[in-house]
Amino acid sequence: MKIVFRYLAMQDVVDFALATLKARSPVGSGADRHPGLYRDSHTVFLNGQLTSGGDVSAFKVGDQINISNPVPWARKIELVRVPGHVYEETAQIVQGRFGNRAAVKFTFMPVRFGGVAAYAAFSRRVRPGRKLSEKARRDWLVRQPALEIKAR
Repeated sequence: MKIVFRYLAMQDVVDFALATLKARSPVGSGADRHPGLYRDSHTVFLNGQLTSGGDVSAFKVGDQINISNPVPWARKIELVRVPGHVYEETAQIVQGRFGNRAAVKFTFMPVRFGGVAAYAAFSRRVRPGRKLSEKARRDWLVRQPALEIKAR
């Protein structure tokens, strides 16, 4: 008789990723109206659905976990902030630690709630050098930096 045990505890991967994101997040200064809001807004999704408090205990083989941030300035922090990119470098750190159990990559994902949804609905901003339909423009505006985590 052969016994096979598959260890799929992804919660520790998510917990480490969240802790790393929070540690690397800018907090703001005393003049900031919302100091720490970006740091405290990293959000976990399991198969595209928002989780409660980052709980991924329902994870099964083939599922996908994403972590993103719904504040409107998350993309600007990722693309403009010096030094380093919060999500991109966190993906490398988490991959380095849990690469034998999980495939972790940096990507952008649509986040259609919170401040970013309101921003996309009312912003007149357009993508440089492109003509976009209203739907495509809104889709572009809600794409936020994210970590994508899948079991190996």
